[in-house]
Amino acid sequence: MSEAQDIKNFNRNHPHPDVAGVKSLFRFSRIDENHIEYLSDLFVDGKLYHSMPENFNDPFECKPFFNLPKSPSKVKAIRKHLINVAMRSGHTRKSAESLISGSMRKRGFIRETIYNSINKNLSKVRISSFTIKKENLLFWSHYADSHKGFCVEYDASVLPISYAFKVQYKDEYPEATYPPPSNELGFIPILIKSKAWEYEEEYRIIFIPEAKSLPKNDGTSLLLDGSEIKNIFLGANMSDDHKKTIVKMIATGPFRPGIWDVDLSKSSFKLKFNKHKK
Repeated sequence: MSEAQDIKNFNRNHPHPDVAGVKSLFRFSRIDENHIEYLSDLFVDGKLYHSMPENFNDPFECKPFFNLPKSPSKVKAIRKHLINVAMRSGHTRKSAESLISGSMRKRGFIRETIYNSINKNLSKVRISSFTIKKENLLFWSHYADSHKGFCVEYDASVLPISYAFKVQYKDEYPEATYPPPSNELGFIPILIKSKAWEYEEEYRIIFIPEAKSLPKNDGTSLLLDGSEIKNIFLGANMSDDHKKTIVKMIATGPFRPGIWDVDLSKSSFKLKFNKHKK
């Protein structure tokens, strides 16, 4: 399959929200009494935090399978890439060719080495996750701490939110390619999850702190300018003190969103959203 076809398939499987007809992305959060400054980071300083895969609740995150291809041309490409890596590490071409040729004759050595290298690199990525609905009761219970947290609605038509990719849910475990692609195809192992998570309808923004071309960031968070947040929804079980804290922070920060109280319906498994009264 050609690279052009691979990119076409990627765009079909992992579209940006505007392509998929999604106008808003939602992110649910809990309130940590011991780290209340995290609220200030977002609402006052405009920092959209991105987690590392090791902190996600799915232990399979960003750990793709790798196996040496059977195609002679692909094996040749891997050998050439490894020789170039060895030369960048100080080897002469002759010593690099000898080193890689010897290593590739050791059963399983190259496969394990490449597998470890791929997973080491993927462990450095930063990810911020979103969903497409604010009404998801499981999200309110889990990610928003049994409705004691909040939900932020982001405008999916403006950067960097519009750069989110849709997650694909599959039964097949993700497999990495090597040498790693230098374009968005390299994100595929980060954007495939088990079908067990399909209910999350997730989109992800990804950035790699070591990359040369990056949106504004401080190494852990993307820096927002104030146009990205449309609405904030305060959980049905959020304390009045926490509501006051968030409203006060919003007033001093760059955002001017709508602020809503969330109430539980008394006659159905539904939520009601009412304008917050200060």
